[in-house]
Amino acid sequence: MFQEKTKVEGGTSPRQQKVRLGLILVSITASVALAVAIVGTHPWTGSWTGSTDENSKNLTPVKLGSVDLKVSATGVIKPYNEVKISPKVTGLLTKLLVRQGQVVKKGQLLALMDDSNLVGQVTAARSAYNLAKANYEKSLHGNRPQEVANAEAQFAKNENIVRFAEQAVSRSQAQVKSCQAQLTRDATNAKRLNQLAKQGAISDQDRLNASTQAEVAEVTLKQAQQELRQSEASLAQAMADLESSKQQFSMSKAGNREEDVRASKFAMEQAAGNLNYLQSQLNDTRIKAPFAGIISQKYADEGAMVTPTTSSATTSATSSSIVSLAGNLELVAQVSETDMEHIRIGQTVEIVANAYPDKIFHGKVNLIAPAAVVTLNVTTFEVHTTIEDDPSHFLMAGMNVNSEFLAGTQDGVLLVPTSCISSQMGKTGVLIPGTDGQPKFKPVKTGSTAGNLTVIMHGLKQGDMVFVGLNKDQLEKQGYVDPNSKGPQGGSGKNKPPIPRGFNSTNR
Repeated sequence: MFQEKTKVEGGTSPRQQKVRLGLILVSITASVALAVAIVGTHPWTGSWTGSTDENSKNLTPVKLGSVDLKVSATGVIKPYNEVKISPKVTGLLTKLLVRQGQVVKKGQLLALMDDSNLVGQVTAARSAYNLAKANYEKSLHGNRPQEVANAEAQFAKNENIVRFAEQAVSRSQAQVKSCQAQLTRDATNAKRLNQLAKQGAISDQDRLNASTQAEVAEVTLKQAQQELRQSEASLAQAMADLESSKQQFSMSKAGNREEDVRASKFAMEQAAGNLNYLQSQLNDTRIKAPFAGIISQKYADEGAMVTPTTSSATTSATSSSIVSLAGNLELVAQVSETDMEHIRIGQTVEIVANAYPDKIFHGKVNLIAPAAVVTLNVTTFEVHTTIEDDPSHFLMAGMNVNSEFLAGTQDGVLLVPTSCISSQMGKTGVLIPGTDGQPKFKPVKTGSTAGNLTVIMHGLKQGDMVFVGLNKDQLEKQGYVDPNSKGPQGGSGKNKPPIPRGFNSTNR
């Protein structure tokens, strides 16, 4: 494959193309190209010195080094969550504030519904609440100092009225006693003069004057008694007023009753509940984003009637919804069951989308599905990862991607180019120089493969030389021929095994 004294860098020479065409090795063309790249550019092969020893030219040493372990898996870009945005009640869409493909923040206003029938109700409910709140605060704080002072003054006034009434009763009582004494004197005098008048000792006029005087004293006594009763009634009323003013003054100082305070508080809470109910209905006319994301679909235009929807589907359009909101994107990769031991939460992953083969995106594992998915007898697990470096939003929902989970680094391992690995008689191995310098098959146990390198677990040691490619004669000595060529006698060579994959051929 390689021309003597010629260094090949990532391509093939014309002579190599002729050799390839001459042998018609169509089945190993890909392996030949890979071997050219490894031998020509891999840092372990060194540079050709122009030696004429063809075997040394096709040998490479077993090196001790480290490899990055990666788990490859295919996957799909999906939104973390996706919902349809619709109103809570049927209404008219008056304003749509977003467009399809727009990135929105959590709580951002998306649309406005008709609220003309709610604005007035909310205003009235707010006024009723303010009134109930003022009454509650009034009952809670009690009377003002001026009202307490007025109650105290009225109490003092009633005390004076009671004193005046008591004095009036005392005067009336004294007047009654005086009239009673006067009546007793005049009645006794009239009786004595009547007896003297019968004996002729006094004139009839003196008798008449004495009787008249007694009658006047009796009338005066009755009048004094009447005034006493009126004074006593006035005193009783004054004392009742005094007690009332005393209670009023006491209540003014103590404030409102606890029952009245509670009643005013309940009235305020009822008004607040009605206001909150109407305010929530008004807020429902302002459609906001429940989470940050991108507007994936638009279902209605301004002026359309939209209704609540309970449909969980987000892929089909419906006139009852306004828009569809998709959250942040994530990768959902299908990881083989045999690779799950290398997957862990927080692990770094490299993502390459089929649409952008030259861009590498990065993320971290944030969820490993606890249940497997079996498809065509193949068991895989869904591994969810974030997407951390896509500010321009190149990745979109539904894109197919290839991912590589970085499972760590394996240090101090023996490495050979992957193209050196072959198989004979069902055994895996490499070709090493024999005692005569010719290729000799050596069984080995291989480990993981990283890029163009394969880990050798057993069978080789550091510094051993292995063949990267063989010429036509060496291949024939190993018993391999081109399946399309004829044997030495012009017969078919199909009875011999084909050239093994992974080995280069050089024609001299």
